[in-house]
Amino acid sequence: MQRIIKKYANRRLYDTHQSRYITLDQLKDLIVSGQSVQIIDAKSKKDISREVLLQLVAEQESIGHPILNEAILTAMIQFYGHPMQKLASQYLLLALEQLQTQRGQLREQMQNIMQSPVDLVKDMTRQNLEWMNTLQQTFLGAMQAPAKPDQEDGGD
Repeated sequence: MQRIIKKYANRRLYDTHQSRYITLDQLKDLIVSGQSVQIIDAKSKKDISREVLLQLVAEQESIGHPILNEAILTAMIQFYGHPMQKLASQYLLLALEQLQTQRGQLREQMQNIMQSPVDLVKDMTRQNLEWMNTLQQTFLGAMQAPAKPDQEDGGD
């Protein structure tokens, strides 16, 4: 179930599920715990989830150990407005989903201690290579799609 959070003009966040105000840190904790949230501007009723999530990312990036270094940010910016922008977004989503899956698998395997660390790394490497191969084939297939007749260059 998606949790609705209302954001008021005074920048306060109201959790409609718990009927109480929450902080940005508490919102982050909800998201980290796997809770799906939708953030709505209380006045306009507009969905502002993306903007608030970007604010959370910016805050997290400014403290501790950032995930998005300058090279990653630069590469992301270079895709804005590029014909492959949507493909880049899908690629990032798939990559992050794969990391989350592996994080869960690693946690489970560490709890059960069923494999030695070398076997665990070997299995994860194999999974990564299989996943990257599939992703590469998909990417290359999309790049080699035949041009539609109305998009072909008619020349001079």
